[in-house]
Amino acid sequence: MVRTQHPANLLLAALTLALIAWCGTRSEAAAQGPQSPMRVEQFDHALTGGAGAEQPDDAIEPDEAGPDENMPPDVKKGGDGSAPPQSAQENKQDKIDPSIGEMPLPPPLERPKVLANLYEQLGAAKDATAAQPITESIETLWGQSGSDTVDLLMSRAERFVKESDLDLALKILDATIDIVPDDAEAWRQRAAVHYLQKDYELALADLKHALDLDPKHYKAINDLGIVLEAMGSKKEALEAYRKALAVNPFLDETRRAIEELSHEVEGQDI
Repeated sequence: MVRTQHPANLLLAALTLALIAWCGTRSEAAAQGPQSPMRVEQFDHALTGGAGAEQPDDAIEPDEAGPDENMPPDVKKGGDGSAPPQSAQENKQDKIDPSIGEMPLPPPLERPKVLANLYEQLGAAKDATAAQPITESIETLWGQSGSDTVDLLMSRAERFVKESDLDLALKILDATIDIVPDDAEAWRQRAAVHYLQKDYELALADLKHALDLDPKHYKAINDLGIVLEAMGSKKEALEAYRKALAVNPFLDETRRAIEELSHEVEGQDI
C-alpha cells in the first residue's frame, strides 16, 4: 500500500531524485573514484572492530534493502518484467509466512501489529535455524516503506555511502525522513551516516527517534550500543547490547560484545 504523500513532499522527492540522477551520472563517469566496502546496513559490523556486530547471515543484502535501480520498482528480483505490478488490494490480502521468509507489505495501520507478532515469534524461537526466516521477515518489512519513491531514495543513499559520498547520502536521507517521518529504518540509516561522520550526538538522537517509532528494532538498539561505546558510555552501551539480545537472542557478535564489556564495566563497579 502506497502512503498518501503531501504535494510538498512529492516535490521534494522529485527534486531529490533529479539530484541523485545527476550525481549518478557523475559517479559513473568517475568510476575510478574511492569506494567504501561499508554499506549503511553494516553500520553494526566492523566499524568498531566487530563490537555489537551481527553475524553476516543476518545482514540485509542490497537487493533486500531496496529495488534494483535498473528494474522497474514494482518488479521483484527474478520476476517477470512483463507482469503487471501487484495491486495494493492484493498485497493487503497476502498472508505472512515466516517459514518462507517473504513479507508482503501490510497496510500501515497493521504494520505495528505484524512486527509485534514477529518479534514475539523471534523471542520464542528455539534456535538460530528457526529464527532465521523470522528475522528475514522482520528485516524485509523494515525495508518496505510502502513508497517506490522512498525505496529508491534509500537505495541511492546506500549507493553513495558505498562510494564514500556521505554528504550526499545524508541529504538524500534528510529528504527521505521529510517524506516518511514515521519510518524507523530511515532514521536508523541516517544515524549510520552520522556515525560514519563521527557525529555521535546526531547519531544518538536519530537512533532514539527510531526506537520511539519501533522500540524492538534490535538493529537500532544494537547500533545505540555501538554509538554509546564510541562515546565512552560503556555501562549504557552494555545495557543497550543486552536489550538487543533480549529481542533477538541470536546476535552472536552482540553476545561477544556483552561478554567483553561486562567484565570491564562490572570490574569498574567493583
